[in-house]
Amino acid sequence: MEFNHDFENYSMPEDGLKNNRKSLGKMVKRYRRKMFLSFVVVALVAALIGGAAGAGIMRYVSTGQTQVVNRYLPLSSDNNNFDLITNIVKAVSPSVVGIDTYTNGYGAYGNSYVQEGSGSGIIIDSQGHIVTNNHVVDGASKITVNLSDGRKFPAQLVGKDAKTDLAVLKINATNLTPAKLGDSSKLEVGELAVAIGNPLGDSFAGTATAGIISGLNRNLQSDYGPVNLIQTDAAINPGNSGGPLVNSIGEVIGITSIKLTSTGSSSTQDPFGLFQSQSVTLEGMGFAIPINEAKPIIDDLIKNGYVERPVMGVSVQQITKQLARQYNIPVGLYIAQVQQGSGADAAGLQAGDIITAVDGTNVTTFNQLENILNKHNVGDIISVTIWRNSKTITVNVKLMSSSSVQ
Repeated sequence: MEFNHDFENYSMPEDGLKNNRKSLGKMVKRYRRKMFLSFVVVALVAALIGGAAGAGIMRYVSTGQTQVVNRYLPLSSDNNNFDLITNIVKAVSPSVVGIDTYTNGYGAYGNSYVQEGSGSGIIIDSQGHIVTNNHVVDGASKITVNLSDGRKFPAQLVGKDAKTDLAVLKINATNLTPAKLGDSSKLEVGELAVAIGNPLGDSFAGTATAGIISGLNRNLQSDYGPVNLIQTDAAINPGNSGGPLVNSIGEVIGITSIKLTSTGSSSTQDPFGLFQSQSVTLEGMGFAIPINEAKPIIDDLIKNGYVERPVMGVSVQQITKQLARQYNIPVGLYIAQVQQGSGADAAGLQAGDIITAVDGTNVTTFNQLENILNKHNVGDIISVTIWRNSKTITVNVKLMSSSSVQ
């Protein structure tokens, strides 16, 4: 069979030309219909994505080959709520306050001055109690609370707890809007998180930033031992401290406390010593105190003005395996000091003793000792095994209140 490649000299019969024209017309029409339907589908999906991008929280629902974007986590049960973050901010902002602090100081030549600071807080009841961070109000000689409606009130410090970095204030005011506290134990990584506060003071009061829950149970080391925190990438800046971190239904699930930023040799840039003078650039590393852990602390501060914890009445230092080998002593906790009149003092514990076990459980770190003590109440009696002069002794120690050593 041969094919004629002389197309220039080829002439189609008239009947064939008409038939082909009809076929070509039908093909064009079908093609236009397909293109139109494709354009409509693409435009619809693009419009939905573009509209949802403003909220930043979306979910995809598969509908065959097309993915349709719907709003995620509505503030109410109405799935058509298209103003999620806006509604969260409107609901929570009346419960968020600005805190101005004034601290008296003295210069190098004895001249006095007043240092001003700022932070945020959360109204937790109609009686005027406000929770914030201890580091916001610590050392302040005067504290002023600024409500979202423009009212200002002097605040009384009810109590503070350096270990958990929490403090409670009180103002004499009416028509307050307490925040709704949530359940931080139900959080999941990836959930919506909104932070509201006053970064850099009153000029930026009521600033809202949104992100997600980036991590849970982040144990960071502080001067008072490990602290358990929620990690978020919602922007947190100086002045946000003490403000709420809220979930998708406007419940407070955390109290913003700290942010890790670019680190270097300065300890103030790396408060937990995570990077040991290495220069590391960080973004979106904010942390909040879980509300479930804050609640009992807040209750104690309102009730007593302090947090009552069971303590032995000793100051200890950790003996590592290396030190134990070097000095031929057991691994454990070296008692550096015994508080006079404490349970440890009454039990006969002495400076120089090494605690090796409590309640039959070996202890080699301060955290292990603290975890055991936290399972007890003030007044409980624990058994403490110590090493003294190459001999092992077990004594009973009555736990005392931490308030007696503050």
